[in-house]
Amino acid sequence: MIEIQKALDLLQKDQLIKKLELAGYAFAAWRMPNTSQTQLIISLSDIDKLKEFHLSKLHSGFLINEFIDNHPVQPHFISADIVIRNDELLIDPRVKSSQIDRFKEDLADTCVSSDSDSKSPFHTKSNDFEQAVEDAVLQIKAGKFEKIVLSRFKDEKLPANFSPWTFFQSIATKYTNGFINMTFVPGKGLWIGATPELLLSSNKEEFRTVSLAGTKTLEEGQNLSEIAWTQKEIEEQAFVSRYIINCFKKIRLREFHEHGPKTIQAGNLAHLKTEFIVDYKEVAFENLADQMLELLHPTSAVCGMPIEHTKPWIADVENYDREFYSGFLGPVNFDGSTNLFVNLRCMKVANDIIRFYAGAGITEDSVSDKEFLETEIKMDVLMSMLT
Repeated sequence: MIEIQKALDLLQKDQLIKKLELAGYAFAAWRMPNTSQTQLIISLSDIDKLKEFHLSKLHSGFLINEFIDNHPVQPHFISADIVIRNDELLIDPRVKSSQIDRFKEDLADTCVSSDSDSKSPFHTKSNDFEQAVEDAVLQIKAGKFEKIVLSRFKDEKLPANFSPWTFFQSIATKYTNGFINMTFVPGKGLWIGATPELLLSSNKEEFRTVSLAGTKTLEEGQNLSEIAWTQKEIEEQAFVSRYIINCFKKIRLREFHEHGPKTIQAGNLAHLKTEFIVDYKEVAFENLADQMLELLHPTSAVCGMPIEHTKPWIADVENYDREFYSGFLGPVNFDGSTNLFVNLRCMKVANDIIRFYAGAGITEDSVSDKEFLETEIKMDVLMSMLT
């Protein structure tokens, strides 16, 4: 244990993160909403997509699923072979000594260089977002869609001396009620995010999910009760709530509690949120989390309705791979619960480029320049932290 602790160099996590990335070890760090504890897990195993699994039967780890992977979902599983909670080190007893030895050697042989590769790994060009919004409104008015969610990205040059760990800690301090996360999967890049949206949570007592939609900028000192929502934003949030209720109906689940919608704060933004709770004392429902995960992803908050029409249209119009953006991610079977979140307010870091992502829900009342501004505001959640 002492040798591992020296190899990890717990007091220099910025260096550790870089070494793990260069050596090709998958890891995930996170801080749950409204908590202070940070957890970092490292997998000593190869990372494969899970094709058949039950959430309750997975050992402790972290799931991250791409937007395109659904029906069935096929998340990458980052096993919690090594766990660092604040500065406490834990090693899964199933880890073999040979894995530990190889891990120590790989870290020792990995040299952290300040020089970055100048070749950008991003080759796609941004789509004409405002034109796509106008086309989407026409499709909605023609009856093809009820709602569709379109996204865009923006690339920025990586600032000199950028430290992923320091940045992660900074957004954790600023956005206390978000799910703050940083993940690395070999071949998929380093991702950092501060998402406000829970996809599902399950423990021995209850199952929980939320509908979250509508976006307003909060002025400094503004009270949430002062927020006035337009019909477009109310309708957008109602679509997501109806989608969740329809998922419950598909599995014949009628006993659930609905709370909302209410206005909530996520950093300097406000959203409309409705909570849906299933009490396991009232409902004996085996594998509810597994069934709802398959039905919920992708939610209408990131894809639209109906999914069989919106998803292929999105692929054609956006003309880029969302990758992990608008997928889901989160810890499984940690402290007796599983918590998965929609991967929003996120960015990908690769070599000398940071790519920021954001989307907007389009209804027949949408105006293209306003939707573009909404994506700018959402991207600024993380972009503003770079300066």
